[in-house]
Amino acid sequence: MSPSAAAFLAAPHTAVLTTLRPDGSPHLTPVRFTWDPRAGLVRVLTVNTTRKVKNVLATPDARVALCQVDGFAWVALEGTARVSDDPRRVAEGVRRYSERYFSGPPNPPGRVVVEIDIDRVLSLNC
Repeated sequence: MSPSAAAFLAAPHTAVLTTLRPDGSPHLTPVRFTWDPRAGLVRVLTVNTTRKVKNVLATPDARVALCQVDGFAWVALEGTARVSDDPRRVAEGVRRYSERYFSGPPNPPGRVVVEIDIDRVLSLNC
């Protein structure tokens, strides 16, 4: 990843997460996320009843993409996703979210973290 793409991902923007429904059609949803460049890991906090979670759970090692856009600049992160309700993993997602967005996330019942192991980065104008 280029230094400019890394700097772009450090900005506290939202992104669009794309998962695949069981019928293969794409499901896109805006999300707040965190990027851990050392681990090559994206974290998205959500609840266990969402379509994105159902899509990831329906396919082991589900391929997903997350794209952050600002004007004509964008970075897309692709990889395999998993869902965890492990309290330590969720807490790490909460900690990183709070740092990135300068406030804690909502705390709804059924909170889980979608973790994405990134293996492909695409970018334009950053």
